[in-house]
Amino acid sequence: MSDGRGIAAGIFANEADPAFRRRALWIGAELSAAFENRSFRVLDIGCGRGFYLPLYAALGGQATGVELDPEPRAIAEARARDTGAVILSARAEALPFADHSFDAVVMSEILEHLDDPVAALTEARRVLVGGGLLLATVPNADYPFWWDPLNFTLEGLFNRKIRSGLLSGIWANHVRLYRRDTLRTDVEAAGFTVGDIFAHTSRCLPFVHNIVYGLGKPLIEGRLLPKSWSKSAERASGKTGGFNPVAAGIGLIHWADRRNPEREPEGRRAQNICLKAVA
Repeated sequence: MSDGRGIAAGIFANEADPAFRRRALWIGAELSAAFENRSFRVLDIGCGRGFYLPLYAALGGQATGVELDPEPRAIAEARARDTGAVILSARAEALPFADHSFDAVVMSEILEHLDDPVAALTEARRVLVGGGLLLATVPNADYPFWWDPLNFTLEGLFNRKIRSGLLSGIWANHVRLYRRDTLRTDVEAAGFTVGDIFAHTSRCLPFVHNIVYGLGKPLIEGRLLPKSWSKSAERASGKTGGFNPVAAGIGLIHWADRRNPEREPEGRRAQNICLKAVA
């Protein structure tokens, strides 16, 4: 059996977001365990910029991604040329595929954006083969204080959230956050049988979400940093940069993340929820 977790760790060695990295390691491990070095057809619903495409290719997956937003879809299409994947524009609630077209579906950080997540999950079940695998990840409503102190405080005191802009944090462009029971309810309502479900990433540097996405991402995408610095944070590149402030910051984030177990016990605040189900 290939070491899907180890493969993912190599591909995402530069990853600045500790929760993203842990999601990728889990997806890699689950796909590897499910298909044991045999080819499989995987659909990534809401694939964004296609960051998981190198992982699917390394595990022997024939990947298809769907993404409605044209800006990230264009980036995914460029990445797909290196991995043999196919990228299409489609709504998660109306997939352009025949029944039973895929062995696995990944829905990573997409359900929280949708007005009708059960409709999207029902479509995912329709296009899966019988017994096909669903891997879903969502942001946790019971997130840790240090991940996003501003929204944590606003929610607790005023029942308000910052949903856009530099300070949006975990609520950025999200319709909802999830708890384990609400995620399970949505997935079961779509006809899936839920297996494993757990949360991860409790300990982190203060304001890490704002630092990575509110500060770091605009600086890199705006080409406001030296190229060698930006290279150090190139997601899914499988490379490690030389010593510079960006690489040092990522190293500090990784150091803090080493205190986290692979999965957090129930009742402990954590950033993400991961769920495995079968059709």
